[in-house]
Parts: sequence; C-alpha cells; structure tokens
Amino acid sequence: MATSQRGPDASLELVWSKLQPLFVAKRDQFFAAINSYGLTPPHGQALAMLADGPKRMRDIADAMVCDASYVTVIVDNLEAKGFAVRQPSATDRRVKEIALTPSGHRAADKIQQMMTAPPKALEALSLADRKALAAIIAKLDLDDTPHLWHKGPPRH
Repeated sequence: MATSQRGPDASLELVWSKLQPLFVAKRDQFFAAINSYGLTPPHGQALAMLADGPKRMRDIADAMVCDASYVTVIVDNLEAKGFAVRQPSATDRRVKEIALTPSGHRAADKIQQMMTAPPKALEALSLADRKALAAIIAKLDLDDTPHLWHKGPPRH
C-alpha cells in the first residue's frame, strides 16, 4: 500500500475499491460470452491471440505461459468446434500454425466487442469528467502491460 508522510493513502484504496467492480463485471461477461460457445477461459485467450492472425503453437504456449501440450488440447477443442484449423506456416513448411476459421473470427469478434465496450458506469460521467479520467489514466505507466483485447474494426 502506498503511504505518504502522514500514513496510508486512503484515496488509493478508495479509487481501487471503486474500480474493482468494473473489472469483475467484465470478467463475468467474458465467462458468459465464452460459455455461450462452450469454451473455457484458455480457449477465449487463444481466440483473442489468433484474431490477429495465425500463430505457431509454441508462440501461443509462450504467450499463455503454459506447456505446448496444453495448447494442443486447447487447439484440438477449437478445431472440434470449428473455430480453428492447423495449417502449414507461410514461411516454414515444417511448422504448423493455428488460424481461425470464419466461425472462429465471428466468435472472437463478438467476445472482443463485449470485452472492449466501456462499462455502463462510465457513461454516467460527464464528458468533462471522462476527459479528466482519461488524462489521469494516461499518466499511469502501463506500456508494458499486455493487452489481450484490441479495440478496433473486426480483423479478417
């Protein structure tokens, strides 16, 4: 906990306690979205990574910080559901890459849109307050924080 010269900074705890429900709500929406496709969080994470283009299984495993054999199970399930296919790499025929099918792209896009939609609570803020909050958040050092969901047009 951050402290000032006068003791613990209660504003820090207040800010974080107000932000936490926003993150928990998004997590719950994510679980509901992936569950609607019969998927688990690791499948959702793989869909998000593959939405940017085909990836080697080793790269997926590295990004997910797991063993390649676990990624094989995830990809097997995505293939069985028609969301992904294994294909030869465009740059090295010895390597297999995983790519999303059109159904996989639709699922990834739906989940991405849900995950990147701002929480309703932010809409209650005035434009001036939202701009002030954006300016404050811009001061946070988050450059090295990985982003799983990218805001933007669907990627096909």
